[in-house]
Amino acid sequence: MTLWAGRPSIHENGVYLDKYQTLSEDRERVLCRAWRVHDDGAREPVLVVLPAAERSSRSNDRLTHEYELKDELDRAWAARPLELLGDGDRAMLVLEDPGGEPLDRLAGRPLETAQFLRIAIPLAAALRRVHERGLIHKDVKPANVLVDLAGGGAWLTGFAIASRLTREHRLPEPPQVIAGTLAYMAPEQTGRMNRSVDSRSDLYALGVTFYELLTGGLPFTASDPIELIHRHLAREAIPPRDRVEAVPAQLSAMVMKLLTKTAEERYQTAAAVEADLRKCLAAWEATDHIDEFPLGEQDATDRLIIPEKLYGREREIATLLEAFDRVVTHSKSELVLVTGHSGIGKSSVVNELHKAIVLPCGIFISGKFDLRLKDIPYSTLAQAFPGTHSPGLEWR
Repeated sequence: MTLWAGRPSIHENGVYLDKYQTLSEDRERVLCRAWRVHDDGAREPVLVVLPAAERSSRSNDRLTHEYELKDELDRAWAARPLELLGDGDRAMLVLEDPGGEPLDRLAGRPLETAQFLRIAIPLAAALRRVHERGLIHKDVKPANVLVDLAGGGAWLTGFAIASRLTREHRLPEPPQVIAGTLAYMAPEQTGRMNRSVDSRSDLYALGVTFYELLTGGLPFTASDPIELIHRHLAREAIPPRDRVEAVPAQLSAMVMKLLTKTAEERYQTAAAVEADLRKCLAAWEATDHIDEFPLGEQDATDRLIIPEKLYGREREIATLLEAFDRVVTHSKSELVLVTGHSGIGKSSVVNELHKAIVLPCGIFISGKFDLRLKDIPYSTLAQAFPGTHSPGLEWR
């Protein structure tokens, strides 16, 4: 732990923060524990979030977004924002300090079953509360969790990229600018899955977190970000019990269900995860053993979720994938045309290529024939190739 000795940051009302203690740090932000000293001399423990210097502009915007969520977060399960201050050209977010320590300090070694369950249950409960507020966290990881091992509490932090939308579509972006942490990211959150991001994406990240706590390591690692994305999309994780024999089979099965590639096959709610964990804890405390039981018996969501799986398009998707494989194998160009009436799902079929082009490092560009732009020459090509300017087009 590092104490930042130096001039404290002073707020215009005379409130200042003193004796920063770094708790965690990543490429986006630094989380510190500090004292908030008021005019009357009263001292209040708080958390302070600073953007990483090399990403200050974008990080400032994200801290502002997190501050704007203050009325939707509750101190019972989140580190709630208090103030957004300025620190030179960087923003500084002040949070209530619920206590506890960052969960990533326990990473790196397998936890005993009882200790894991006493952390996992309040963590699942906190995530349940987030989803009940209509939020998607989108960056669940040990560094964004505070735990009180003695009192059994867990609080989420790191709401800088949280979404108020119940479902959002992600476009493929270069790995270095994808919002979130690749090691814990659900396949659909990479933008290469042709599926939307929703609360079940947080459950995948929760599964990665549980995996790390049970085994001491991540399910997928890679030195290259593209390779890591590919592993989330296409590789099956080694079950935790196969890596650490002491992991109960039922907990291993729960984690593997959370890590399922398609959201429809995962747990659908954090409440169901919490309920199954409580069954496991009750069994473990009674017998030091967890018997097998059906997973997700209480997995009922309060909203309609329409599956995004494509039906009846297997032949068309196979044709596209085979053409791409031929291009990769033989280095020869091919042209494949996808035709049909408006609204029948041509874009959804073509977007299935996203997964296939990840590992060969293919580039996906797209443009659509739009009746509103029919009088603009080459409008579709202009959409697909940045740098070509035509009036009335939206660039991406």
